[in-house]
Amino acid sequence: MNHFEFYKYIYDRELNRRSKLDDSINPIVGIISLLIGFVSFIFSNKKYFKHIECNITLWIFFIISILLIGISIFFLIKSYNNYLRGFNYPNFAYLKQIREFQIITIPNYNEKVEENMKINFDDDLIERLIIITDENTKINDTRSYNLYLSKTFIILTLISLFIISIILITKNTQLC
Repeated sequence: MNHFEFYKYIYDRELNRRSKLDDSINPIVGIISLLIGFVSFIFSNKKYFKHIECNITLWIFFIISILLIGISIFFLIKSYNNYLRGFNYPNFAYLKQIREFQIITIPNYNEKVEENMKINFDDDLIERLIIITDENTKINDTRSYNLYLSKTFIILTLISLFIISIILITKNTQLC
């Protein structure tokens, strides 16, 4: 593998990672929707909600669940669309511009400068590839971390709702 192929492989890997990050958001949105539906069901069901109103522990877990869902949505939005600002993934110029740089700009520049200042197209291309790939890696790392946080808060929400469910099931099965 030559140098260019190595750097191109890393660049392609980051582009694939970007795509996988975009694809990994859909299941999280589905899970959050289910959690919101479950919380709405408990809130709108008078039979269950009367237990929450009368029990401070259930009330606290219910509020915690709602907050955790909100935090999870916050990090999901940050990961998906950077708070609606989008992500500025750098990329190469159009191929026509690159070709002009290769066959016109570089030869013209190299004619006017000393030997040690001349530009080699392959080396310059690798340098640009490194800069672009490093920036894409930083963006993807940030997105991955925000997805991780979103998933963590989803798990905490599931734990909180599981505790609420156990308490509600126990209260509803008790003989009065």
